[in-house]
Amino acid sequence: MKATHAMWSWLVVAVVGVFVVVVVAGLSLLPRLNAAQRVLDHGKPVFSQQRVAGDRAGITMISHAVNTLNPVVTPRGGAAAEVPALVAFVSGKTGLSQAAVLAALTKNFPHTTALLKAIPLTSVTSELPGLMTFLAQILHATPAQVAAALKANFPGLYQSISQLPYVTGGWNNVPGTAHLTRFSGSPVRTVPQVRTYFSRDVIPVLQDQRAHFAALDGNGGVSFLAPLLLAVGIIVTIFGVTMALLARKNLARELAAAGWSVVITVGAAVVVVVLVLSLFPRLDGGQNLLDQAKPAFSPTRVQGDAASVTMVSHVVDFANPVVTPRGGAAAEVPALVGYVSSKTGLSRQAVLAALTKKFPHATALLEAIPLSAVTSETPGLLAFLAKALHLSTAQVAAALKAGFPAIYQAVTQLPFVTNGWYSVPGTAHLTTLSGTAVRTMPQVRTYLATDVVPFLSTEQGDFKTVDTTWPRLPVFPPLLLVVGIIVILYGALMLVLSLRKPPRIVVPASPAPDRAAMAGQR
Repeated sequence: MKATHAMWSWLVVAVVGVFVVVVVAGLSLLPRLNAAQRVLDHGKPVFSQQRVAGDRAGITMISHAVNTLNPVVTPRGGAAAEVPALVAFVSGKTGLSQAAVLAALTKNFPHTTALLKAIPLTSVTSELPGLMTFLAQILHATPAQVAAALKANFPGLYQSISQLPYVTGGWNNVPGTAHLTRFSGSPVRTVPQVRTYFSRDVIPVLQDQRAHFAALDGNGGVSFLAPLLLAVGIIVTIFGVTMALLARKNLARELAAAGWSVVITVGAAVVVVVLVLSLFPRLDGGQNLLDQAKPAFSPTRVQGDAASVTMVSHVVDFANPVVTPRGGAAAEVPALVGYVSSKTGLSRQAVLAALTKKFPHATALLEAIPLSAVTSETPGLLAFLAKALHLSTAQVAAALKAGFPAIYQAVTQLPFVTNGWYSVPGTAHLTTLSGTAVRTMPQVRTYLATDVVPFLSTEQGDFKTVDTTWPRLPVFPPLLLVVGIIVILYGALMLVLSLRKPPRIVVPASPAPDRAAMAGQR
């Protein structure tokens, strides 16, 4: 190969190296893949199999709580209107007066009947200011002093009372969700809609994309690709220019062959990186992950997620003291009555009678707790109604479901809440990102608020960098593969040409001089 041809051949190699450097710089691969690596690093614990399974278990438990409360929180839930209709139904079927029906229910199932009398919970909220004023009057204190005394002496009751207005006030219009929508675009405003949004949109991203996330995170992640390509591009450029300069001086065939062998090796290395590191399926899966997760990382939804979890927190804080005896509020009710009795000189019965008369819904709610007692009474209540109505328990359940769907929903969902509140099914292996066990509903709430939603907020910027920078991830594997193959083929061709022996040039011999003619000339 002539020196000029060899020099240009090596300059082609240098151009390929420059092309690789331009691709890395022009497509912003360094910041893009570094951002992708940060998302992988921070998201790895969130996408772990145990946490994804725990997330589903947590949202399922939240769903049971929402299904229990939705019928009873506001009149819109329907259960409050069904209570008198249910009493009238039983009265009509048994021939007993409605007062007699209520008396029988109160005697045999006091907690359940009290809960029915307490709803809707918005009525409890409406009575709370008057209740605080009433207690202040009879205790000769200010409402602020009464609140302080409740907080100090009856913390469970105080927590539920102080959290209930947030629950009832925001149940059908969650603060901070004015612009929140599901991935399909439908609005998310109510607590049931928040539950559905997390259950059918957010959690499925974690479930459906866990395998893609794990594949993208494996084999060293993705951050090494950009510096690797940049280093290859720079080295190839320098190598090509160096060999071109040497080729100007008739580079030895052995040295030229060694140089082209290096070029082939570089091309092969690029191909190996693409194939051995499975860049095709990994980056295809990565793009799938980006596409499905993109709605979850939008600024509007990230803000709405935080507002939604805040509302869930209010619900949990309201319910936690009253769901089971462990919450503390149930033991505080008689203590509160005794406290007021001792301060006023009234008997306990007189205190309860005064509270019931002035604040019937609030007093009924106090008498209903713990809600686990309602769960315990439910089988007996169904059997009692079956006997009174001359029906089977299955027929009673069917009649309740058909005629009083809101009450039926609350009653049938409550056992899931009371039985699983302190041991949420499916969370046996769930931990916070710091490793703390997550088993109870308050712990599930804290995990969502301090780990899952902050991950979306923290990585929102990096996710946007990865998702919006052109081109899409599946472009890179075929691009790298084609570049690697072209380099291999080009290097092999040049290697063959450099090893070819130059053709031998035969110079014809000159004819012998004619000695006789030369002698005559003399």
